[in-house]
Amino acid sequence: MNITISYTSDKPMYEQIEDGIKKAIYDGKLKNNELLPSVRQLAKDLNVSAITTKRAYIDLEHEGLVYTVSGKGTFVKLDKLGELQKGRQDELLKDIHNTASECKEHGIPKQAIIDTIDKAYAEGSEEV
Repeated sequence: MNITISYTSDKPMYEQIEDGIKKAIYDGKLKNNELLPSVRQLAKDLNVSAITTKRAYIDLEHEGLVYTVSGKGTFVKLDKLGELQKGRQDELLKDIHNTASECKEHGIPKQAIIDTIDKAYAEGSEEV
C-alpha cells in the first residue's frame, strides 16, 4: 500500500491517510479481509503520530470500509463497496453539475466544458 502524505497540504493528515486507503480499496489493490498495517507500523512508515493513524482507521471503520478484530488488527471490508462507490459517483456528478452551472453563469461555452472533460478523460487513459 502506497500512501503519500503532504505535510504542506491544507487537508489533515488523517484524511490523507483515509483517502490513500480508500483509493487502494477502490483500485482493487486491497482485497476483502486483507490485513492493513498496524496503527503503529503505518504511523512509523508515514512519519506521523499513531493517534493520526488511529483516527483514520476509526473513520474508515465508521464508513464501513474496514473492521477491527481485537488482538488481530484492522481488515478491509468490501461488503459495502458498491454502495460507497455509488455514493461517491453521485457526489462527483453533483460537483460537475454545480461547476457547469457556475461556468454557464460566467459565460463559458458548453463546448469548452465538454472539451475540458474530454481532455481529462484522455489524460487519464494514458496512465492505464
